[in-house]
Amino acid sequence: MSISSFLKEKFYQEHFFPSHNRGKALPKVLIDLLSESPGSWDIPELPELGSVLSDSGLISDAQSFLSRKFSSEKCWFGVNGASGMIQSAILSMVKQGEFILVPRNVHISVIKICLVSGVVPVFYDLEFSEVNGHYLPLNKSWLKKILDHHSLCNIKISGIVFIHPYYQGFSSEINSLVEICHQRRIPVLVDEAHGSYFLFCEDLGLPKSAVKSNADLVVQSLHKSLNGLTQTAILWFKGDLIEQENVVKGINLLETTSPNSLLLASCEESIMDWLDETNLKRYKEVITSAKKISEELISNGIPLIETHDPLKIILNTGSVGIDGFTADKFFCKYGLIAELPERLSLTFCLGFTKQKQFANILTDLWIKLIKYAEPNGRLKTYKPPFELVQIPSVSPSFAWRGKTEKLPLQECVGRICSEIIYPYPPGIPLIVPGEEINHERIDWIREESLYCKDLVNSYLSVLTKDQ
Repeated sequence: MSISSFLKEKFYQEHFFPSHNRGKALPKVLIDLLSESPGSWDIPELPELGSVLSDSGLISDAQSFLSRKFSSEKCWFGVNGASGMIQSAILSMVKQGEFILVPRNVHISVIKICLVSGVVPVFYDLEFSEVNGHYLPLNKSWLKKILDHHSLCNIKISGIVFIHPYYQGFSSEINSLVEICHQRRIPVLVDEAHGSYFLFCEDLGLPKSAVKSNADLVVQSLHKSLNGLTQTAILWFKGDLIEQENVVKGINLLETTSPNSLLLASCEESIMDWLDETNLKRYKEVITSAKKISEELISNGIPLIETHDPLKIILNTGSVGIDGFTADKFFCKYGLIAELPERLSLTFCLGFTKQKQFANILTDLWIKLIKYAEPNGRLKTYKPPFELVQIPSVSPSFAWRGKTEKLPLQECVGRICSEIIYPYPPGIPLIVPGEEINHERIDWIREESLYCKDLVNSYLSVLTKDQ
């Protein structure tokens, strides 16, 4: 089967990204554009359009309008995904050899830009739930413990990354976290890839968007948490801790020189669509109906993990002794396609269309899964073996570029890792170049790979001893 043939395939129930539900919730303006002669919209950066970094043109006009609308000093559209904008943002905050604080559940895009730029990531751990196997939201007291940690006494932190919300929908009180960092003059980048629609729905009791905080830089994915096409994103900027010119330089370095005009149109329309009162009312009804779906599932006896994002339905498979990968494969056979399998859970993304039959379908299949799997008790969690704050033993950039050898896992203890091990999704690293490998990390990787067979083979790349 060809790629194009597969794109025509239909599944019974599709609960994965992008959130426009395979076109059903695309902005009408974009649907009308796509109905034009095929490819007629695929044009270069004509003067009338300009570019993301132009001072004039339709793209500049759209970005300026949205900046004013949401009280941001500047915003830029991105067509390299939220990953590209996160990487541009980091380059604007931190120079080669400097340090940036990042959470242990940071997206792989952050590690990748550190590898190529020479920026050193300093990892901070998060509280961990041994009930559902997820990291818990960061709070003020935990953040203060991190910033006051003894290992940070002799280094200058040039920036910090927060994730708001996490992939599964857990979120923090972002304003207070930003305030604590700003008191210490630490610039803040918020990865809000999964929380774009929070910007429009505070009256529904959702978390506050970081765009409405004083965060210096906020990146949103417009296909994960608005109804844009895949690869679309936006970067918001404000404050005086980062030079705007540095942000421009970062975007200019990483953004493609041939941005897709359809994706740029999608950046604009996916936000403008939510500024229309009629559309916004419809989307709020979808969000409200999603809350009712959770309530119905719980009343049906389906074990769910509650988070702050009603559009994420997280099935607590581990509570009955089933791992999320087994559940995912079982549901796929019946055409129910989820977004994110994990060791103790399976996440479904409802998107921005109403899912009238989802609760009944999931309930029926859950009953079948229990009979099929014959589970025996609750699955145990394995807490990640991290310290509160950890600095890689050697520069990740050096370790990534250095001379390496591959060794069996059991022979890697005491050696310096030179590769990134991460399951995707969610794209969160288990180990990165520059970290020293200990027994606890090996045991953890082995434990994780019992459920995610493609996660790691029996060998790891490590620096040679003469490095």
